[in-house]
Amino acid sequence: MKTIDIHTQYGKLHVYKSGNGERCVLLLHGGGCDSAMLSWREVMEHFGERYTVYAPDLLGYGRSDFYKGISGEHFYDIHIACIRELTIQLKLDHYILVGLSMGGAIATGYALKYPMGLRRLFLVGTWGISPKIPCHSFINWYVHKTNLTVAQYRWMARSKKLARWAIAYSLIGNKEKITDVLVQEVWEACRGDKAGQSMQDYQRSSITSKGTIPFYGKRLAQLEVPVIFVIGEKDPLVPLQDVERAKEIVKDGKLYVLKKCKHWAVKERPQEFCEIVEREYRINEHSSH
Repeated sequence: MKTIDIHTQYGKLHVYKSGNGERCVLLLHGGGCDSAMLSWREVMEHFGERYTVYAPDLLGYGRSDFYKGISGEHFYDIHIACIRELTIQLKLDHYILVGLSMGGAIATGYALKYPMGLRRLFLVGTWGISPKIPCHSFINWYVHKTNLTVAQYRWMARSKKLARWAIAYSLIGNKEKITDVLVQEVWEACRGDKAGQSMQDYQRSSITSKGTIPFYGKRLAQLEVPVIFVIGEKDPLVPLQDVERAKEIVKDGKLYVLKKCKHWAVKERPQEFCEIVEREYRINEHSSH
């Protein structure tokens, strides 16, 4: 595994790279205590020698810089601009873009604005396709009127049992996958206020009293590339019906449901996810001939 620092107008992005194959994949992680290696390490290890895979820590996460002005109406524009600078500096011209949760909303916005060179868009448990979330009014109050999100991460940093419970509640369905090593990694990511503050910035930039931001809705029909939706069968954060509705809106959409998985389906089934990417890459190569 190699690392690269990409310097953007908003700060440094720390990028992980594996492989030197002709097939290029760019992976965007989710919010909270997440980072490139936390979500994508196993996936990167399962890709074969034909792949070159990049996974950046997004602004405010992992080893990338924290940009204080990111919260608000320009949150997604800033993230998208950083990914654009990354693709230019890495000279990516033919690649697959993958986004998980918050990263899915960033990836969708990026694909709408910069479709050049994209071959497939993979959206895993993605944000941006649900007009509202369960208990929306309460969550809106919680996010905008309190600082309990930051406090929540402080609590997890004090208790590995709480960190383990949080992983089992919403992220991973197979308890055998919730190892001591994973709990330790999540617990360490919650230490300090960076993870909590990044999550609060994400939430405050994505939830209003009227609905969610972004809600791509019918704009999904404007996507120029095939879209592959992936979701865990037991994902408690993204309603399956919203994914099914989004799949029908895009011009060329597919849906893969990973059995018994929750929100972190790529962490539970990294090999299966890589097999899905491989299958779609073959379809792309066949259709281009």
